[in-house]
Amino acid sequence: MSRSVSMIGLSPGELPWIRTLLALLRHPDATVPELTRQALLYLSRTSATPPSPFASAAESHENGPMLNCLK
Repeated sequence: MSRSVSMIGLSPGELPWIRTLLALLRHPDATVPELTRQALLYLSRTSATPPSPFASAAESHENGPMLNCLK
């Protein structure tokens, strides 16, 4: 029997990502949950400080070409 659980602050569009994350964390191969955990730790550390809009193109992967135009 399937039961649903509500979570405050979670939008309906994020549900597929949460399901994927849970599937990775519950994977029977022990390396998959461990790599997922390490990836989440990495993301939590690196996303804590947003990139500076004045960062060099080498420092910013997302906005590299845009920053070259601003210089």
